[in-house]
Amino acid sequence: MAESVDPQPTPAPAAPAAPAATHRAAGEMHWTDRVQRFLREYSWAILRNIIGWILMLAALPIGFALPGPFGFPIFIVGFALVTFPGKRKLTARVLRGRRLNIETRYFAMSAGVLAILIPAIVVWIVAVRYEETIRHLVETYTPKKSVFIVVPLLLIVLTWLVTRLSLKLLNGVLALLPTFRRKIRPWLRKKGFKLLPPRRRQMKDEPPIPEDEILEIDPHHQHRLREAWARARPWLRRAAAVAITLWIFAIMIKPLRENWDIVREQIAAISWWRFALASLMFASFLLFFRAMAWRRILKAFGYRLPYAPAARIWATSEMARYLPGAIWQVVGRVYLSKPYGVPAAVVTTSQILEVCIFLFANVLIAGSCLLYFGAKMAPQARPWLYTALVLVPTLGILLHPKIFYGIANSILTKLNKPPITRRLGGRKLVELLMWMILGLVMQSLAVYLITDPVLHLKLAWWWVVAGAYCLAWCAGFLAFWAPGGIGVREIVFVATMKTIAPNDVEQAFGNPSAFVGLLVFLGFILRAWTVAGEVILVAATHAWDYRGAIGDPTAPGRVVPFEVVTATPATPTSAAMMTPTTTTTQTTATAPPAMAPSTPAAAATLAAAPNAAAGEPS
Repeated sequence: MAESVDPQPTPAPAAPAAPAATHRAAGEMHWTDRVQRFLREYSWAILRNIIGWILMLAALPIGFALPGPFGFPIFIVGFALVTFPGKRKLTARVLRGRRLNIETRYFAMSAGVLAILIPAIVVWIVAVRYEETIRHLVETYTPKKSVFIVVPLLLIVLTWLVTRLSLKLLNGVLALLPTFRRKIRPWLRKKGFKLLPPRRRQMKDEPPIPEDEILEIDPHHQHRLREAWARARPWLRRAAAVAITLWIFAIMIKPLRENWDIVREQIAAISWWRFALASLMFASFLLFFRAMAWRRILKAFGYRLPYAPAARIWATSEMARYLPGAIWQVVGRVYLSKPYGVPAAVVTTSQILEVCIFLFANVLIAGSCLLYFGAKMAPQARPWLYTALVLVPTLGILLHPKIFYGIANSILTKLNKPPITRRLGGRKLVELLMWMILGLVMQSLAVYLITDPVLHLKLAWWWVVAGAYCLAWCAGFLAFWAPGGIGVREIVFVATMKTIAPNDVEQAFGNPSAFVGLLVFLGFILRAWTVAGEVILVAATHAWDYRGAIGDPTAPGRVVPFEVVTATPATPTSAAMMTPTTTTTQTTATAPPAMAPSTPAAAATLAAAPNAAAGEPS
């Protein structure tokens, strides 16, 4: 008899492992979102109070100037924008026409205090401004001293009577408001404005309702206002930038125009071969100390661009900073780097890191050269010097590898971009900083080469122009409204040089205004010098990498399309077709699909393969 064997129990399928808690809970706001929301709400609270007070103050003259009840709606809208505790209760009390009990002790004391304060202030102002006239009138017509007692008492009594009468008139106006309210509220409701809307219970997912809100605007009007603001905001920003720049140039051109005869004589001393040599020096500075620094950062991130394309991409994208809007420089570099297989996130991060290091080098030189002159510096340049000094520890902390890459990776994660895995270490960052400081010394020598024939500075005073120009560059960089820092860089350079220039240099001109006019002209010359150096670099790098500039797919460093050969299975319909055929497919990936890189480092190695095959240095 066969033994019965109990079947083994089938093991229950294991529950799937809970995914790692790498994402935030649904609905939880990131700390950056909370900060942005707080700043947005706080800014709106300040702005609405400013607009509200402007409308309230403008309601009276508008009401007298225009026919009809236009002043009252403007006052209501302005009053609705202003925020203070108990506003809804006060508005409801006023619109219902509830009168003030002016017979109470509170109003009597208030009228008495006003009756004393107002005459005292008026008498004090008149006595200060017309002391001699009042003394002459008193001695001529009322020689008795009692006039100094009788007149103030009469003013106090008159003010008290006016105050009491004003309160009675106010009660009369309040008594008329209910009738006026019955006409104005339906009119406002038809226009999409609800005055004293009924209170309702807050829904679950609804934002909190302000307790003291007295005016509810129709959503259609809110949508139209948002659309109008979205359309007008960029134009308002551009108009403000143009207005500030024109105002700066008007300030600078005035001393230049008034002393043009003296300045024109000094202009003849400028040698144009010095200008050309200084422009070549500046182009070399941009190539070796800026463009190659950016290439070195990209190399540390795992993407090796050849020298020529890296220099051309950097030089071309830098020219985009003269366009309105601060984004074109970044967008241009991302677009030009795309054919070389460098992701946009890596390009943006490397550009931010390069600019931060260069800004740090500038503030170090500006602070070390100008710290002694901080107390007596001109008001136009002193805030920028203090800002540069504050940026020294700030940038030092920000450029720490853990802090910088932590912030960068958190932003990339929020944008659903892969984080930066290969990094530039702290020692390499210090080396780049020292390299850029050395480059700024070379740039300062180029500035000295231009300014020496006019200012007659000794070579030992090169640090004067070094500190002034580095501080001016920092100011132009931080002035986000000015494309390329136009105007801001020049006026800060003029104000700084006027303060720190040696006394014998300024006394050689005799007229301080003529010296300022000459510094203004030097500021314009230095702007032309930077543009000339940038144009030289762009032309040289395009000639150096002409194949990449014309979009040649076989240019060194570009991601070259390759052919993927796939076999087609044979079909039994014909004997001649029993041999497998091949199909050629064009693709732009840097590796076949079976060998697709799984990490940014592997992608960087494969992207650099065409460069190595072409004999390009790494």
